[in-house]
Amino acid sequence: MLDLQHLKIEHKALIERYVPRECAKMCDFSFGNLYSWSAAEHTEFCEKDGFLYLRSTFNGVTSYAFPWGEGDINSALAEIQRDASEREADLSFYCVAEAQLPYLQAFFGNSLIIKEQRDYFDYVYLRESLATLSGRKLHSKKNHVNSFCKKHNFLYEELSDNNLSECLEFSHSWFMMGESTQRLEAERQVIDKAFRNFSKLELKGALIRVEGKIIAYALGEPMYDGETFYVHFEKASPHYPQAYAVINKLFAENSLVDYKYINREDDAGVEGLRKAKLSYQPEALIKKYYAKII
Repeated sequence: MLDLQHLKIEHKALIERYVPRECAKMCDFSFGNLYSWSAAEHTEFCEKDGFLYLRSTFNGVTSYAFPWGEGDINSALAEIQRDASEREADLSFYCVAEAQLPYLQAFFGNSLIIKEQRDYFDYVYLRESLATLSGRKLHSKKNHVNSFCKKHNFLYEELSDNNLSECLEFSHSWFMMGESTQRLEAERQVIDKAFRNFSKLELKGALIRVEGKIIAYALGEPMYDGETFYVHFEKASPHYPQAYAVINKLFAENSLVDYKYINREDDAGVEGLRKAKLSYQPEALIKKYYAKII
């Protein structure tokens, strides 16, 4: 049985050393995401014989990540298969990259069922596109931002030790404005964890103030490929309906100039969110698959 252990902040360098190229842009495997969600998703890991193994729970289903490492991939898959058997658990894999599917197919053969997880495809945009909103297809977005800028005397600030606690208070108030659900409560705790470990996780963020009060913020981290920035969270006051468009543009324009791409996560199958994310004209969608052994 794999000697799985809970993920801790001091495991950051270890995890990052193993991330394969095909997962380097996936939001699910950024260390900030793995660590912040680790309690809610019961994420555990193990390093063994040149491979790193991850096991997490999504929507009540516990699955493994495709093993990360260089060596005999069949031995690593056999290790996972043996671990699931010894735990008397079903065997499945989450967030499988397209390039990893042939290895699973070769090892498990007809016992493998593969399902495309469209609800969890990552939306990846050109930073310049989000920063400038140029072109006919993004004209309405630019109009929203211009309207806000004309109407409000606002201030843009990058997140720092000077405003982190205040921004977290705004985040708490945002969650109190809507109906409480188990998922939202989990997200609130995840955001708290991210803010508490802002520096150690090497996160980056920004906020907008109107009349001195925070009305929106964005928070994220650089991805492993060195050219993509992943936006973990974006929250804006419902009293300023254009604030999401504004923080999105200003964050890309002012704080993310060192990156070519911005990963704005998945849409979780929410129709309105999917429509909104598609309307920003993504450069690419990162496909993910769920694989189960029967």
